[in-house]
Amino acid sequence: MNKIMKTTAVKLLSVLMLVGCGTANNNTELSSQQAKEHGSAAISQATDVLDFVDPFIGTGGHGHTFPGATVPFGMVQLSPDNLTKSRWDWTSGYHYSDETLLGFSHTHLSGTGVGDLLDILVMPFVSTYPENSQNEVEHLFATYKKENETASAGYYSVYLEDEEIKAELTATARVGVHKYTFGDKGVPKILVDLGYAQNFDKPVDTYFKIENETTLVGYRKSSGWAKFQPVYFVMEFSEPFTYQFFADKQSVDGSEITAVKSEAVLNFSQLSNSSVIVKVGLSYASIEGARKNIAVETSGFNFDEVKLAAENTWRKQLNKITVIDDNKVEKTKFYTALYHSFMAPHLFSDANGEYYGADGKTHTAEGYKRYTLFSLWDTFRALHPLITITNPELVDDLVKSMMAFYDEAGLLPSWDLMSNETDVMIGYHAVPVLVDAYLKGLTSVDGEKLFTAVKKSAMQKRFGIDLFDQYGYVPSDLEVEAVSKTLEYAYDDWAIAQLAQALNKTDEYEYFNQRAQSYKTLFDKSVGFMRGKDKNGQWVENFSPTHVDHRTTDYTEANAWQYTWFVPHDVEGLIDLFGSEQQFISKLDSLFTVSSKMEGDVSPDISGLIGQYAHGNEPCHHIPYLYAFTEDKWKGEQKIREIRQTMYRADPDGLAGNDDVGQMSSWYVLSALGFYPLNPADGRYVFGTPLFEQVTLNHDNGEKFIIGQTNNNGKNYVENVMLNKKNLERNYINYKELMSSGKLKFSFK
Repeated sequence: MNKIMKTTAVKLLSVLMLVGCGTANNNTELSSQQAKEHGSAAISQATDVLDFVDPFIGTGGHGHTFPGATVPFGMVQLSPDNLTKSRWDWTSGYHYSDETLLGFSHTHLSGTGVGDLLDILVMPFVSTYPENSQNEVEHLFATYKKENETASAGYYSVYLEDEEIKAELTATARVGVHKYTFGDKGVPKILVDLGYAQNFDKPVDTYFKIENETTLVGYRKSSGWAKFQPVYFVMEFSEPFTYQFFADKQSVDGSEITAVKSEAVLNFSQLSNSSVIVKVGLSYASIEGARKNIAVETSGFNFDEVKLAAENTWRKQLNKITVIDDNKVEKTKFYTALYHSFMAPHLFSDANGEYYGADGKTHTAEGYKRYTLFSLWDTFRALHPLITITNPELVDDLVKSMMAFYDEAGLLPSWDLMSNETDVMIGYHAVPVLVDAYLKGLTSVDGEKLFTAVKKSAMQKRFGIDLFDQYGYVPSDLEVEAVSKTLEYAYDDWAIAQLAQALNKTDEYEYFNQRAQSYKTLFDKSVGFMRGKDKNGQWVENFSPTHVDHRTTDYTEANAWQYTWFVPHDVEGLIDLFGSEQQFISKLDSLFTVSSKMEGDVSPDISGLIGQYAHGNEPCHHIPYLYAFTEDKWKGEQKIREIRQTMYRADPDGLAGNDDVGQMSSWYVLSALGFYPLNPADGRYVFGTPLFEQVTLNHDNGEKFIIGQTNNNGKNYVENVMLNKKNLERNYINYKELMSSGKLKFSFK
């Protein structure tokens, strides 16, 4: 039996003894005193919410998630990297189908359609470097078997059989913690590779410095999807090492090295035991900031202590929603979706408040924490409305982070990646997020300042925003994606109008409210679709509602079938455009029943098809809830059930499309609760159909909101909804009601 097997056996015996002592049977929770004595990790598997989290869900297919260790909204995402070879489904750095390991990097994107980050790669090995990188991969790598790989909330592990190395990962908010247990094969070594890059990223400047025999510091500056991204680090090791630096695999002497691509090989030939623990503090501001982050968030080299703290952080976050139901598969889908909903935004400021600003300068967040990674075209729809329920105390920091971006860059973020504006998607969707926060009373930012910022977004002279103001729509012969932009600008302007009204700005309210009606100019009643017009007001010729050309037509990652319905702020007005409610319902029915065939350059983003409905991409997410505004509400419930069952599965290929920084998962979470923010900025959550027997929203202020149901056999439909034993004669519940103690009851017939 080698060292690793011995260690694992001892640990397993200890856990079994602890569980045996702590519970009377497998279905009983520890007493509060036992839990305090033994730690929350000893809670029986039958009651531990973490048992329903599977980080591998979404790592296959087109999900683009990663399985590694992180905490809610953390700066660090410590996860394994496979060889992407610029493959689209490897944008997170990992794909479940792959068994080639390049190492473990500290920053990852969850569910995006474009790849970046993967900073500061660490890889344990026992062979000779750089000879072991002279291969078809052109990099040090190892292979592994799926049965030797495990992941849970806050923890990841893989055993590398050929090297006899067990790798374990966990994290705090700003520190990644590694544990490498070596067997009897070769001299233990660790490669730290700052030149490593995949997807669109490339290093432009890297630096190492040896501070002492257990401390390595440095930085990695790179360019990619984020035009400039500095990451500073401090690495503290539990064991002393000797070292050798390399510049692009050529050995370099000295205690410091600066190069475009630099590597450090650390040799642990004098191990006092079989394991090396590594603490890696990150900062986007300075090496000293990274050092401070380690000091604040970790002490000593107790890996299990950090792992337990990460797990307890996840327990607290996920237990904000308690599910009572016997269906383990559905609970796994739900809690994993909830877990993925809290991957971002990422914490961006250090423990001392410093961060890298959108102006390229170092700033200090005074009285708040700075966050980044605002994928707003995706997340304004459901993720941010979900966060206002689960983490209302976080919202003010998110608002202040976007406003700090505005102060530094002169505009609110559109798609903020590590303080870089990528401008990758359309719209100015920071607006509805900020307006929603203000109207819900979740931000201390002055309303006048907010209005100045959101108005500036709407008055830009680019992306057809000026044309939208001039023509009352975006002309197709003057701007690409003109129909989608018209519809999304109209919605964002509606949100601005609501803020203007709240601030008693009558003229501005009327101006932006009028612009919000611009969607009507592009509805062609003769075909029943939103259709492009040229600058002379003539319909675009050769129109086909199923035609797609990726990012070069009138529609953004979609076609006319999928975008015609984007009028979340005026559903009644949209219904009127069709001539009658029945004609509206008929067209909506057709969306789900026509052929799924599309012509043109069909983007892989357009996935998860039911007819022409595409759940794998965001423009369709609100559509099933449009039925709630008609007499055929049951049809929406039918579609919601179908989507929950077919577009979300409890396996690696379990998502119908990119998770898009939690938006896809947030749709599932809210739809399982029984409602959805069809208009993400009006404070209303439109009723659908609940999934579980009972759900409780556990608010931090002690309020509990219970969602229950009666007579639901999984095939029948909602007859009525009661709030605190009173029938609701409306199709929604509002935010204030959700955040108070109460009971919502769905009755089925």
